[in-house]
Amino acid sequence: MARYRPIILEGLLLQEGPQPVLQMADGGKWRLLAQGRQDHLLGRHVRVEGVREGHNIVAVDRITAR
Repeated sequence: MARYRPIILEGLLLQEGPQPVLQMADGGKWRLLAQGRQDHLLGRHVRVEGVREGHNIVAVDRITAR
């Protein structure tokens, strides 16, 4: 599996424990490694841009509401 690849995803931003996750329409989930607070985006459809760092992990560069 390729690591450290740029990736752009869209889905529902949720909080699971201390970490935000992106719930995809197909039922998959991505764990997000994000700096700062995203509380204002929780429960909203968002676009995540970042770098894939593992099977289901994205190091986030930017999160924007859709």
